[in-house]
Amino acid sequence: MVDIYRVFNSSIAWFSEQKDLNCSLNIRSWLIDPKSLTTKLESCAQTFEVRVKDQELTKPSIDLSGYFANEKKLLIRNVFLYVDHKAVIFAQTEIPISTLNAQSQSLSNIGPLSLGSILFKHAAMSRGDFEFAEFKQPSTAHQLAQTIDQPSDYSLWARRSMFYLNGYPLLVSELFLPASGIYQ
Repeated sequence: MVDIYRVFNSSIAWFSEQKDLNCSLNIRSWLIDPKSLTTKLESCAQTFEVRVKDQELTKPSIDLSGYFANEKKLLIRNVFLYVDHKAVIFAQTEIPISTLNAQSQSLSNIGPLSLGSILFKHAAMSRGDFEFAEFKQPSTAHQLAQTIDQPSDYSLWARRSMFYLNGYPLLVSELFLPASGIYQ
């Protein structure tokens, strides 16, 4: 079983320049879309569902992004987004305890709600620049896809960006799984 905490670990080679996206136009259009991914997925689905894999309050480690190394604790939320009963996105959110405290801990109690449905309705939300990663075979992303019966022999793509709520950060990383349809 793949350790889902290691899928987006600090050793991943993320890049921020869109010109470095060596992928199809379809993949690129999904990666650089600044609008809510939740809304986009809901618009092309009969059913949309968030399944929480796990959620844990933990200390920062090398298994995570490294953005919040100076924080005492982070809330890590791992979810799969399902469209028409197929997992299409694996998402990991890192929320520093300072952000949780500033937001009255409300982000820690959203259960199966989509984080995007909350963030994009927040009056004081802003989003930082995207970073992108290409996961070439074999990778932790491919191992994760294999565990949910979505093997692939092509690169898988991910994006991440920092969100700010009233100036307090949280990081959202999203892996587009083989069933997402963006690779066709």
